[in-house]
Amino acid sequence: LEQVMGVGARQVERRFLAAVGLSPKVLCRIERLQHALALLQGPRAVEGAEWALAAGYYDQAHQVREFRALAGLTPGAYARERAEVGFVQSPDAAGA
Repeated sequence: LEQVMGVGARQVERRFLAAVGLSPKVLCRIERLQHALALLQGPRAVEGAEWALAAGYYDQAHQVREFRALAGLTPGAYARERAEVGFVQSPDAAGA
């Protein structure tokens, strides 16, 4: 992109942030989380470390940290809530 746009990496990041509203890194984190969630719902659902690696995380601890940072709960809490209620409500939305 730098070559195509004729600007440096930082300028690409600034323009991306202005156009999309997220940094490229945050968008990648969200996409990886969405991929992980899709793997849970696939025909051959995977769990634990296998799930983390299949979703593109370095290890299971990395996945749990990212999941908690983006979704507001751990993967286990997400799975329990989804199984019990049928959907997951963001912890931030619960108080609103």
